[in-house]
Amino acid sequence: MDFDKLATVDRHEAGAECNILDPGTGKPTDVFIKIQGADSKAWRAAKKNQTAKIIAARAAKKDLDGDINDLGIDFDKMDIDALVSVTIDWRGITKGGKPYKFSAENAEALYSQAPSIVRQLLNYIGDGENFTGG
Repeated sequence: MDFDKLATVDRHEAGAECNILDPGTGKPTDVFIKIQGADSKAWRAAKKNQTAKIIAARAAKKDLDGDINDLGIDFDKMDIDALVSVTIDWRGITKGGKPYKFSAENAEALYSQAPSIVRQLLNYIGDGENFTGG
């Protein structure tokens, strides 16, 4: 197999647009969020950061009975932070009838209030074909 077919970082770094589905109907909307893929440097760094936090929390709670929820970690916030770090841009989002411009702050606000978008983006990132074209 050719090296260029195996090397995925550049394509994941460039990102791809995820068409966001309506949380009520599951149908495509006019909202597109451009994110970097799982092979991007930012995503890999975010995942390493998450792992380090979990390891540190486990080490601090020696009496942990196996329930990861007892670690005192906000896993939803960790996912949001990771997604913010790989979000490049978006289109089709409005707030109060006006375009809701992309920024890291606005992405964090959106993802904090829209768990369905977080789930969609995590699933999208998990499918490498979205970034490599299959």
